Amino acid sequence: MKDHELHQLTDLLFKSGKEEKYGPKSVIIEEGTVSRKFYYLKKGILRGWTHYDGKEVTFQFLFENHIFCCSESFFYHQPSSYTVETIEACSLLSVEKTDIDTLSEDITFVNLFNKYLISRVNDYQQLLISQIREKPEMRYKKLLEENPEIILCIPQHLIASYLGMTPVSLSRIRNR
Repeated sequence: MKDHELHQLTDLLFKSGKEEKYGPKSVIIEEGTVSRKFYYLKKGILRGWTHYDGKEVTFQFLFENHIFCCSESFFYHQPSSYTVETIEACSLLSVEKTDIDTLSEDITFVNLFNKYLISRVNDYQQLLISQIREKPEMRYKKLLEENPEIILCIPQHLIASYLGMTPVSLSRIRNR
């Protein structure tokens, strides 16, 4: 999805959005509960994570100007299979499902929203494929090249979780 299309979609989605502010380590979407909001991250950093084998496993970082929701909750009213929490203080805009239902009558919105959803599916496919095909060192190098802000802003133990390795392994890779 092109930047101007995302900006247009964001304007349409959140023109009547409600502003919400959260401090660091605040839960926005909680695993096991139904989330009924669609969000725009105006300021701050978020992470998506789930419980696995007694640990928190990070699968996503979101930075400013991203839109997100827990699709299984938002669209299907099912409990979320993951948690979204703030890493630092955040400012968000939120809309309810009824707002999106109303917008669904606008063909421009529908086309932009479909492009957004397809781009998100593609992002998740690429993440899944990289977890299967690439060794941890390669995933770290790729992360460094494609998203250096993650290396600068995110604590090392969360980066290690995201890359599917221990903090000790990540430290060894960084030292090479």
